[in-house]
Amino acid sequence: MQIHYFGLSSFKIVTKEATVITDPFDKKSGLTPPRGAADILILSEKENPMYSAISGISGEPFMVNDPGEYDTKGVTVTGLPIKQANGYVSIFLIESEDIKILDLSHIKDFAIKADELEALGQIDILIIPVGGGEVLDASTASKIVNDIQPKIVIPSHYQKPDAFVKEMGGKAEPMDKLLIKKKDLNEEGTKVVILTPLR
Repeated sequence: MQIHYFGLSSFKIVTKEATVITDPFDKKSGLTPPRGAADILILSEKENPMYSAISGISGEPFMVNDPGEYDTKGVTVTGLPIKQANGYVSIFLIESEDIKILDLSHIKDFAIKADELEALGQIDILIIPVGGGEVLDASTASKIVNDIQPKIVIPSHYQKPDAFVKEMGGKAEPMDKLLIKKKDLNEEGTKVVILTPLR
């Protein structure tokens, strides 16, 4: 599996059978919008143009833009609606190649009950927005990481990830893309991975 980062809460996850793209944004964000082909397209807030700019995505992707469970091309996606101050944003559990990724998209309030979290099982990779402002601040994000205890955490939505890295103990591994197999996830503790956005 490969994980690439476009910026904001947009990622490309490449499995053996499918390419998944999450939350493509438009140029109004000031960033270069995601482009490329996808087999599965995940939108956490389909009414918000900042996270649903699909014009740059080619192919005929299977759309996941509502809560529920979806299964296609060796990938299972489970969407959970999370109440926010201005409505609902979906977070997604993405499972493929025996790896569980929990994508918290662009939430500001982690309004999920303990039993709902427990029902998701052991999370291997957590994608969490840490920029403050409209998303989680570094301190709150680090508390959520400690509650979930993933093997790897990937911050998103940051201008600089320094505050979050400091909250997480000061160690992080920068990389252009994350290449991961299930057998690589045996280490104790949580590793912080900072992905360089694709341009």
